[in-house]
Amino acid sequence: MLRAVILDMDGVIVDSEPLHVRAERQTLASYGVELVEQELQSYMGRTSAMLLSDFIEKYRLDATLEEIYPKHKANLLRLYRDEVQPITGALELISDLTRAKVDLALASSSDKDLISSVLEKFNLSSFFKVVVSGEEMEQTKPHPGIFLEAARRLGYDPEECVVIEDSNAGVRAAKSAGIPCVGFRSPHSKNQDLSEADLIIDDLRAVDTERLTMLVDGAF
Repeated sequence: MLRAVILDMDGVIVDSEPLHVRAERQTLASYGVELVEQELQSYMGRTSAMLLSDFIEKYRLDATLEEIYPKHKANLLRLYRDEVQPITGALELISDLTRAKVDLALASSSDKDLISSVLEKFNLSSFFKVVVSGEEMEQTKPHPGIFLEAARRLGYDPEECVVIEDSNAGVRAAKSAGIPCVGFRSPHSKNQDLSEADLIIDDLRAVDTERLTMLVDGAF
């Protein structure tokens, strides 16, 4: 039986991937690094700290993560507050699941301040029983820990939940956690390999409580 849905945030609830790309390019440009979007695609679903650490090493920057990250976070927060918009169908799906008495969790690689900015902007805090941030976890997606922690806090077994993800790392994390997964081809993540997902969709309006229940029950 479907007890809960665990949602990723970036690319599932909000169309934020272009904002991440802009912020990452802006942050690293201030250190003389001109990135192309292709360099950033493999980091979808992972933390900004992981990306920045890798690029500090790759480009031998004369700076530490502790120096760069606050600047990057400030760039992201400004973009989120000013420009981030919901993914088509996301707010409706959240409302529909809530009316159907399905518990909701948010499990995002973003840090707590970014998650809070989204929840506040779209008045979503009351809909989510559990919120887990990547900065709380020792290992990030594709490690399954964030989804297992969300299920644990919800009080349900993994097989009673469904994850909705738009990145390869997120889908792999869900499957490693033993949680049925919907792979969503988000507007800016269409080149992600979602083939391990149990169901792949191009539009969040293609899923509802009945269809997600069928997924948990193995009816697909």
